[in-house]
Amino acid sequence: MKKNNASALQLLPLPLFLGGIHFLTLKSGWFLYSCGQIAGGVFYAQCFILMHEFGHRSFFKSQKANLMGGYLASFFVFIPFYNWRKIHDLHHRWVGYRDKDPTTEKTFYERLSSKQIKIINFSWKFFIPVFTIGYRFGIYWKLEKLKRFLTKTEYERCVKEMLLYSGLYIALLFLFKKVCLLLLPALMLSFAFTEILSLSQHSHIQMKHSGNAEVEPLRFVDQAEYSRSLIFPKWFSKYWIFNFNYHEAHHAYPGLPCYLLSEIKVKSTNSYKFFPWVRKVKSLDGVNFIFKSSENRDGF
Repeated sequence: MKKNNASALQLLPLPLFLGGIHFLTLKSGWFLYSCGQIAGGVFYAQCFILMHEFGHRSFFKSQKANLMGGYLASFFVFIPFYNWRKIHDLHHRWVGYRDKDPTTEKTFYERLSSKQIKIINFSWKFFIPVFTIGYRFGIYWKLEKLKRFLTKTEYERCVKEMLLYSGLYIALLFLFKKVCLLLLPALMLSFAFTEILSLSQHSHIQMKHSGNAEVEPLRFVDQAEYSRSLIFPKWFSKYWIFNFNYHEAHHAYPGLPCYLLSEIKVKSTNSYKFFPWVRKVKSLDGVNFIFKSSENRDGF
C-alpha cells in the first residue's frame, strides 16, 4: 500500500470548512460565535493530527507538500514543526522503554511532589488540559530536553525554529490582540479532546525500563504491544480524526499513510471503544492513569 494524493486530498475539505466557519464567526453574535468555537475546536484538533501525519512524511507523495503542510498545521497547534519531527522520530524509535522515549522519560510517580499530585488529579477530573499544554511546551519548546536528545546541528535548527514561531506569535498577538483572545475557547476545546486521544495511546501500559543500560530499540511491529487504540465508527475515524485512533497499527507500520491504517490488521490486544474507555479512565486519579501502570496486559 502506497501514498496516494487523491486519498489524502479527500481528508482536507472538512478541516478547511471548519476552519473557515471558526474564523468567519469570531465577531458574530453569541450563537454563531459559540458554533464557530466548536468548529474551531475540531479544526485545531485536526491540525494537530495532520501535523503528526505530515511529520511522518507519508501523507502526500511529494516531500515538499508534506513539509509545507507540516509547517502550516504546526503553526495552529503551537509546536515548531522541525522540533516535532525530530522528537517524534525518537518517540517511534524508543516506544516501549519509558526512560528512553523523550515523550515519557519524566512520567515516573516518584518524581512528583504532593502539590503536583493534587494539581494533576484535579485537572484530570475536570478536563483541564494541563497535560496537553505541558506536552507541547515542556517537550518541543524545552531547550534542555532538545539539547540532550538531538545533535548540535539539530538543536541549533530547533532554536531557530522556536525564534521564528515566537516572533510570528508575538506579532499576531500585538496586531490582533482581541481576535487572539476570541480564539481561546476553541483552543481549550481542542486541547481537552486531543489530551484524551494522546494520553490514551501509551499511558497506563506496563513498559520496559532500561536503567541506563545499553538496549536495542524494539522492532516496529513489537511496539504495538506498548500502544493503545480507541475505537470509533469508521466514518468518524477516517474523516474527522484521520485514523489517529488506530495507534497499534500506526506503531507497527509508522510509514503507512493515515488513510490506509484502517485496512491494516495487527494483533490488537489493547483496543477500547471510546466512550466506555473515557468513563473508565476518568474514574481513575490522573496520577494513577498517567504515571502508574499495573502488570495486567490492559493496564487495569
